Amino acid sequence: MFEKRIKAAHRFFFALFPPPILARQTVEAMTPFADGARMMRLERLHVTLDILNDYADWPDEIVPALVAAGSTVAAAPFEVMFDRVSGGEQTITLRPRLKNAPLNALHHAIAAGRSALGVEGRYGYAFSPHMTLSYRKGTSFSQSVAPISWRAEEFVLVHSLIGQTRHEVIARWPLNATADEADTGQLALF
Repeated sequence: MFEKRIKAAHRFFFALFPPPILARQTVEAMTPFADGARMMRLERLHVTLDILNDYADWPDEIVPALVAAGSTVAAAPFEVMFDRVSGGEQTITLRPRLKNAPLNALHHAIAAGRSALGVEGRYGYAFSPHMTLSYRKGTSFSQSVAPISWRAEEFVLVHSLIGQTRHEVIARWPLNATADEADTGQLALF
């Protein structure tokens, strides 16, 4: 007997968004690497910090827990920098050459807050900082590029309507903790 496949409609993730001007500059600078593929729309460029499994129906109990989890995070503003463009078989992404300890700490704080409230993260998800620029089919490559960076001053909870290429921000939290309130760490080689 065949099982009926349920189509997921809702995806939730925590993210950092680059400033709009930087998003436009990034798309313009990275378009030559797209090899004819369509670049991501400016308002959808983001760095995923934590993500959940997809849902077929709106999960009434999950969204308030995610908002509560985001509210538990204390982090200071920090610099985000990507200096490597990588093409895989299906995507083109910007990635950092160096580890960014504050970025990793923010991911861990969000995941810990979510988990403490009983919300499971996406099965098999492993945090690997990147910003997807384009979806395409092609060969793999990796190349250094002039650094693209900004000061992260907030993170957000996003509701993605799957298949509609729409992102709706549900909540925002400032990164306004002091160094004493948040462990900011240092950059280190991967």
